[in-house]
Amino acid sequence: MTRRPDQAMNFRRPLPGLYRSGNLSHLSAQGKAELLALGITRIIDLRTRAERQLDPSPFLGRAEYLNLSLLPYRNRALNTASAEAKDNGDYAIAHLEYAANQIVTILGAILDAPSGPVLIHCHAGKDRTGLIVALCLELAGKSREEVAADHMLTGPELVDFFAAIQARKTPEQWAKLEPFQPCCPDDMRRPLAYLDSEWQGAGKYLEAHGFSREEQAALAARLQGGVAHPCP
Repeated sequence: MTRRPDQAMNFRRPLPGLYRSGNLSHLSAQGKAELLALGITRIIDLRTRAERQLDPSPFLGRAEYLNLSLLPYRNRALNTASAEAKDNGDYAIAHLEYAANQIVTILGAILDAPSGPVLIHCHAGKDRTGLIVALCLELAGKSREEVAADHMLTGPELVDFFAAIQARKTPEQWAKLEPFQPCCPDDMRRPLAYLDSEWQGAGKYLEAHGFSREEQAALAARLQGGVAHPCP
């Protein structure tokens, strides 16, 4: 089992070539050194630039660090669908519907990274990170139950995180956020089922948005620990 870097939040390794975590701004100096010692060749920060300004990455300016927001800026359709979401599954499906270009760009950045494991993170490492990791697990041939099981590991990691948020909110504000706080198995199973019903699977969805079958196979090999690059 990989040792958790000091002060890392929601940190784990779901695949040999992939780490996931919450934002890294709370890492101690020791934790930063421990994370770099893992040989991670690319750190992909899925947060917006505004989020990054509030909690700056300790790796900003390093060659490994790449900020690729999953949220397209001022996308009215996504904003509307997100506002109408009743749970985390709805929220993830909204991103599949309206942020496909961002998703493909992020998967491409994992594939194109220098040889070695890649780290994906957002703010809590729960929803945006969860969706990208779910797609990676799907491409790597993991079962939906394995996808759900990895997602469920996030819940215990964020008890203190959500308690701190609740303490800062009024009861009315927290009532709006509370339905999105739990981690449920369907949070990631439902988005993948949506791809099955609307696109005949993740593969066809990604292919339709510019991430070829050859690239998907190469990414799967990389995530599982091999080094594979698609033919030009």
